[in-house]
Amino acid sequence: MKNEQHGPSLTKEPQRGESAVGEGVSIPAEPHQTGTRSRLAGPLSWQAASNLLHKNGSKLRELRDKGAVRVQRALGRASTLLPPTPLGAMCGVFDTLPLSAETLLLGYTQGIYPMDFDGQLRWHCPPERFIVYLKELRISANMRRELKRASYTVTFDQAPREVLLACADREEGTWLSPRLQAIYLQLFEMGAMHSVEAWQDGALVGGSFGVSIGRVWTSESMFHRAPHAGKVQFAAVAQHLIERGFECVDGQQYSEHFARFGARDVPVEEYRQVLARGLAAPASFHAPGGRATRADDSDVEATGPKSDRVRLKQSRSVPPGGASGAA
Repeated sequence: MKNEQHGPSLTKEPQRGESAVGEGVSIPAEPHQTGTRSRLAGPLSWQAASNLLHKNGSKLRELRDKGAVRVQRALGRASTLLPPTPLGAMCGVFDTLPLSAETLLLGYTQGIYPMDFDGQLRWHCPPERFIVYLKELRISANMRRELKRASYTVTFDQAPREVLLACADREEGTWLSPRLQAIYLQLFEMGAMHSVEAWQDGALVGGSFGVSIGRVWTSESMFHRAPHAGKVQFAAVAQHLIERGFECVDGQQYSEHFARFGARDVPVEEYRQVLARGLAAPASFHAPGGRATRADDSDVEATGPKSDRVRLKQSRSVPPGGASGAA
């Protein structure tokens, strides 16, 4: 049996400015006070030493915690001074947040958007946004002729899963990863994400999806498998958005497709103003009471500076056999 070990002796004479609490352990002595002894009357008990160390440790932790907050704030302020936009600091914060439908919605309300490449999801906010103000929607004479010749059925929210898969099917790779697709389907169930489908003879030949934020429609991605199907579905959803009181379509970055419809770059500050106005008085993608299943019974119209009314003749029937929704 090993010998019982006792605590260290507490009788060692303290050095100047110290009180001994054991071999190799010391704590500050009480300062000299008038009318009192300059030294401790005797060695501290283990309990007294422990209490004093605990008290000092709490102060150290308090300093550490307050210091971390100050450092975070200083770094945050410094990062807003870096180009291209102060919102880059917010993108960095969102990069660290858990990926969820709620996080995506919060990011969109701030004017930033996610992209997922090689398993790394990053948020982005370029200094300019490529948007179509719906009051400036433009359809050229050539496009009008193309759209009149096209014959597609346009529906809303009938095949969100199929649209997501088609948008992600790109040889060059895609930012629309499976985990982001799953999040967008959650947003669909929440009523924030919507899909647009163009059908021909019961086959899905074009479509897009986006998120409704206030009075902004964020056009996330699109695809087409038949001539002009992409143009037809966008013209149809643009007219629908006008009727529902939306202000603009956010294309995020330059694309030739949106440029044809009158999109232009605006400063991100202007874009955030549009977001704020819409959040204060939001529009609804669907009329109260349920989801739209197809373009309405009237002809699809587009307005612009060069054409007061352009009608796109479309069939209005749901595709044979129906279309599946989000599961």
